[in-house]
Amino acid sequence: MYRIVLIDDDPARAAILRNALSEEGHSIAMVLSWKTLSWQRIEECQPEVIIADAGSPERDVLEHIVFLSETLELPVVVLGAPEDEETMRRAIRAGVAAYVAHGIAARDIAPILKVAALRYAEYRQLRQELTDTRAALSERKIIEKAKGILMRDFQIDEEEAYRRLRRVAMNQGKKLIEIAAMITGMADMS
Repeated sequence: MYRIVLIDDDPARAAILRNALSEEGHSIAMVLSWKTLSWQRIEECQPEVIIADAGSPERDVLEHIVFLSETLELPVVVLGAPEDEETMRRAIRAGVAAYVAHGIAARDIAPILKVAALRYAEYRQLRQELTDTRAALSERKIIEKAKGILMRDFQIDEEEAYRRLRRVAMNQGKKLIEIAAMITGMADMS
């Protein structure tokens, strides 16, 4: 079961959703309207999921939803969302875990939350893998540049340049990337 923050400008609809979620065993940490939304209050509640109604006439609602998803690193379930493709794309790119453009019955909320939580966990894992891959690629580029500098300056082949990088790293108790960064940094200064 999840600790949830509800964001909805319609108190009657929020009450119905709150009751349905409570019956399913979820804990409603807070109910906010878009006008009273406070990032600090949300963070203080430490929710596990945010359910946000996007049917508000306020034009900034989608921007708030995107901000919620990107900054709080929580699954965000959007209900009553606009059906246009561009809005859907923006929400999904921002990591919104579930985007429901039509009305739902109370019994539908539990499976939506389960899918949203699973989807968001997958999204976070993919984002972490992408970050790790980019970091590894960046390190690889620096190491390749350092090898190229050594090959040029000492007239050695690539294998020998790599061996020298490794030897210096081991002798100094540093990572290979640290030595490569020092070499490329010094080469950039000259």
